[in-house]
Amino acid sequence: MGAGLHGNGEGSSADLARLSHDLRTPMNSITGFTRIALDHLDDPAKVQDCLQKILDSGQHMTALINDILDQGRLESGKVSMAHQPLSLRATAAWACDIVQVQAAEKALDFQVDLTGVDHDKVVGDGIRLRQVLQNLVSNAVKFTPPGGAVVLTVREEAFEGVERSWFVFEVADTGCGMSPEFMEVLFEPFSRETLPTTHSEEGTGLGMVIAKGLVELMDGAIAVDSRVGEGTTVTVRLPLQLSAGCQAAVAGDVVEMALTADESETCTPPVAGCHVLVADDDGLSRELLRELLGQYGVRITEAADGREALEKVLAADPHGFDAVLLDMHMPHLDGIAVARAIRDSAREDAATLPVIAVSADNFEEDCARALSHGVNAYVAKPFSSHQLISTLAQHVAR
Repeated sequence: MGAGLHGNGEGSSADLARLSHDLRTPMNSITGFTRIALDHLDDPAKVQDCLQKILDSGQHMTALINDILDQGRLESGKVSMAHQPLSLRATAAWACDIVQVQAAEKALDFQVDLTGVDHDKVVGDGIRLRQVLQNLVSNAVKFTPPGGAVVLTVREEAFEGVERSWFVFEVADTGCGMSPEFMEVLFEPFSRETLPTTHSEEGTGLGMVIAKGLVELMDGAIAVDSRVGEGTTVTVRLPLQLSAGCQAAVAGDVVEMALTADESETCTPPVAGCHVLVADDDGLSRELLRELLGQYGVRITEAADGREALEKVLAADPHGFDAVLLDMHMPHLDGIAVARAIRDSAREDAATLPVIAVSADNFEEDCARALSHGVNAYVAKPFSSHQLISTLAQHVAR
């Protein structure tokens, strides 16, 4: 919780007080609307409304926690950049998908323009680039009034060499804008501005700080131009290597509220009938997995700790389980120890049985450590049913 807190005395105390407020606010909504729902079980519409507010508050709190952890990792130098092929079009789609519902509810003219991109396939850290764009687009949508406009423009510029290009990502909005005074502290942790045109101080004030830190780790630069009452334009410039054998991007019209991650995803194969071992020492976590997987016709066997999980795998017939879902922190044997023991066993399917980590540890080193010890895939908590089922389907051959 202290990550990103600077100095001593009043500064740190104020930061802690603000963090406490930011986290307690959605938690209060979660507990409050849960009680209301329990008091109105005979009113389905009321319960549904409460459940939606609980979900929204939970997602908001998750975003706050992620911001705090990311800022702490940036300050401690623990964030590393991947260098993998990625699609700029798909990355832009993923980044914008999260705000499309909110943009539609506010009747925003939300556009994504990639007509200035000559090469869609590049090499870089797609996850971190998406995170930067998500932060910028989310801010633009949040602070633009109903009926306004938000545009993400991506264009390619020449670089000193044929294997790289400058890629410029520009997010422009017609929102409330920022004062010159706030612009001076925009990239300082926990900085937030309250204007007459804004109604709340959502967020930690870390979004722009994190975006700047990630952009600089990618050897890029970020600039902001803003005027109160007129809007804001944030420009990110990144030098990206062109992917070997990359294809030129297909020129097209500006995409209006239609660019989604679905373009890059294949249809999820069915998982009905699969037999999955779920190992987690937390009973509610097992119940959640049981309910989610059961909705898709998956048969479940449960284990309450690592030792029980390993015993059930070793006692099962060859190919008796189609996959194993492991929490990483369990009594007696942790998830990695279970995965290694499965791989080292004499089972016929020891090398091929899909082992999927389902863990609250969502740092890169946690994932890398698990994958290097026999785990096939890593699903970080909190997860959506789509994430879970898609991952399972990718590793189960039926």
